[in-house]
Amino acid sequence: MSVSVRVLNADEARLLTAARLVAVEKAPYLAHALFSTHPVAAEGYVDPATLVGWGPALAGGVLVHEVGHLVRAHAERADALGADYDPQRWNLAGDIAINDDLLAAGVHLPDGVVTPAALGLDEGGIEEVYYAALSQHTASGMRLDGVDDRGGGDDGGCGSGAGDPPASWELPADDPSAPAVGPADASMTRRRVAQAVREHATNRSRGHLPAGWRRWADQMLAGPTIPWRRVLASAVRRAIAHAAGCHDYAYSRPGRRRIPRIVTPALRRPLVTVAVVVDTSGSMGQSELDAAMAEVKGVITAAGIGTQRLVVLACDAAVGATSRVRRVEDVQLVGGGGTDMRVGIAAAEAIRPRPDVIVVFTDGYTPWPDRPTRARLVVAIIGAQATSEHTPDWATTVRVTAA
Repeated sequence: MSVSVRVLNADEARLLTAARLVAVEKAPYLAHALFSTHPVAAEGYVDPATLVGWGPALAGGVLVHEVGHLVRAHAERADALGADYDPQRWNLAGDIAINDDLLAAGVHLPDGVVTPAALGLDEGGIEEVYYAALSQHTASGMRLDGVDDRGGGDDGGCGSGAGDPPASWELPADDPSAPAVGPADASMTRRRVAQAVREHATNRSRGHLPAGWRRWADQMLAGPTIPWRRVLASAVRRAIAHAAGCHDYAYSRPGRRRIPRIVTPALRRPLVTVAVVVDTSGSMGQSELDAAMAEVKGVITAAGIGTQRLVVLACDAAVGATSRVRRVEDVQLVGGGGTDMRVGIAAAEAIRPRPDVIVVFTDGYTPWPDRPTRARLVVAIIGAQATSEHTPDWATTVRVTAA
């Protein structure tokens, strides 16, 4: 079915503004998202005539619902379901998750909107759980207003912003009449909404905040969980590989290439030496240190670096002195004051043969060298109160967290 899409006229724009104001009154934390979108009229789908029939209160509720799909990144989350995901079932899962929260907040929605309870599901769930619980036949033929009209082409559902295929009423992203919100602006908008949700939650006088929105905001602001073991192992592995790859020519062994009256050099692969410097101050976490050392030791062993090419230095927390230990397992943390890891790094660089890689374990409360080290420097920040704020830009820094 062909859908006519056009810009709003003045009367329609005023109607939409009234609906937005109602939406902001019910869900003030979505204000930035509601006013960041560029509305158009899609005649034959949800067009201005439909909004007039609904009135500002109901139209505002529908706007909150549709913006909810965008803010909760349902299109992006659909990608994680795999190439064979069912877009209708995912749209329905998003619908019931959003409607569940909006009805709990007192937002007006059209009669017959689909809810978890209507489908025999628990309230307060998340989209991915609902998607897994919904059967294929249940998902087909349902949409926001409860009308069984998905079979009429690509115009059912909530569009590509909810994880559906692009519908005929959607404009191209570069359409000048209503330019799409770019990925960077969309990410910034989601973070601003998440901050507003968190602020709303702390001000109970402003009304009820649905649990689903609070859960989403906490996940949004928490950021991604970084697998520090993989990152640390990768950083050390790359540093070792870089040092091992620094082949050079040397005359200590003649080359295989024979040229009359000329002695050619042979390509010499250096033996890699690794120095591990451990901050032994009491503010370090012993369990995190043990786990991080195990990762580094595993990488070093896998790289074929023997004990004779591995040096472990313990940097004393009290006086900034260093001591050489035989094994990583021999390092014990002690109480003490400020640490100067410059002493430990300088001691590592003074070792002969000079190390190609230096791995530093510290809580971060230490001065650092003013210039890059000759060896590649990997810093593992350890401890509940640790900081990586002053770690050198030229070092590879990994934050080690408790298991």
